[in-house]
Amino acid sequence: MTHQRKTTNEKGRYWCGLIYPGDSCPDDWENRMKISGLEILVSPVHDQDIADIATGELKKPHRHVIAMWANTTTRQNAERFFEQFGGPKVILRLENPRGMARYLIHMDDPDKAPYSPEDVLEFNGADWKKIALVEGNQSDAMSIVKLVEEERIHGYFDLLKACEADHPDLLEFATKQVTFCREVIWSYWNSYFALPKEARHGKA
Repeated sequence: MTHQRKTTNEKGRYWCGLIYPGDSCPDDWENRMKISGLEILVSPVHDQDIADIATGELKKPHRHVIAMWANTTTRQNAERFFEQFGGPKVILRLENPRGMARYLIHMDDPDKAPYSPEDVLEFNGADWKKIALVEGNQSDAMSIVKLVEEERIHGYFDLLKACEADHPDLLEFATKQVTFCREVIWSYWNSYFALPKEARHGKA
């Protein structure tokens, strides 16, 4: 009984949970998040997460949600917010949202399926870059983006060689942020090939 009271009265500013758009989540979930007024980050659809390594079975497609209150709120209040999205009842309180923000794209988990930071959804002023990347890393991250675009980097190996040869100041970031760098490269070329052929001239 004492444990239950402690759990119910637990307070925090940052809470995270799972939702299943296209399944148990209501169709208007994005609008509900907007009108909540809360700063919210929502991961890309995790549809490549492996449930069973032996069989290769994938987990049910889902999104991770980080909801951020301006002031501390109770677990009970946070649970009421998440209930409307039809996900698992268990939610987690975060001491700091940075680690979870990075997990939205598996940024520090190279053994897991990578997802693009461009597909992170931001509601009501939430800023994924400011939360997931420390100030110094933000500058390095955007330098990597610029380098990939200007040099038409085709792969992670090419990026490391370019950093080693001409941008040694970016080498440490590139070797530590493997998933981020790979996703930047993938996103650049994915956007490039999505363009009409006549619009690609001069871009590669």
